[in-house]
Amino acid sequence: MPSQHKQPKATNIGRPRSPKIDRMVLAAAVKLVLADGFGTLTMDAIAAAARVGRMTLYRRWPNKAAIVMDAFVARVDPNTLFPSDGDYLETIRLQMRTMAKAFRGEDGVLMRALLGAAQLDPELATALRDRWTLPRRKMATEYFREGMKQGYLRPDADPDTIIDLLYAPIYYRLQSMRSSIMR
Repeated sequence: MPSQHKQPKATNIGRPRSPKIDRMVLAAAVKLVLADGFGTLTMDAIAAAARVGRMTLYRRWPNKAAIVMDAFVARVDPNTLFPSDGDYLETIRLQMRTMAKAFRGEDGVLMRALLGAAQLDPELATALRDRWTLPRRKMATEYFREGMKQGYLRPDADPDTIIDLLYAPIYYRLQSMRSSIMR
């Protein structure tokens, strides 16, 4: 899953890119971040762990932050979306439980590493905001606005406030390394 960053269009010269290599690179990046943190991660280390050349990485991703964000989003995002069926309010509970469960395991360790490293790495901070935080807020805002239209939520409710009230405790516990994130 190559980065969502705008890259020059590739011509059809050469061999097509391998999804298997993409998966190997993403898995290697996650393994390295979980073992040693984001700060010590290098493109060379990712390439070596994935058994690919550095140019293979640079053809697909502009930097290590883009690789790690692609890996994180690929791991966590599909499993923490709002389910499209079922009771509206129960769907919110289910989505929050699923996200909290993900953050209790390796994905939480990975997110903690990303949040911490983003404080010192502007590229990672931008990638985290653009690839995780803003899309997630947009998804939740749309879901809550739909709930207002359907009468499940008050029509004067502020979706941003709802998001902050519901998700802040999960992120607080994640960052304070509390052992029980919404069990």
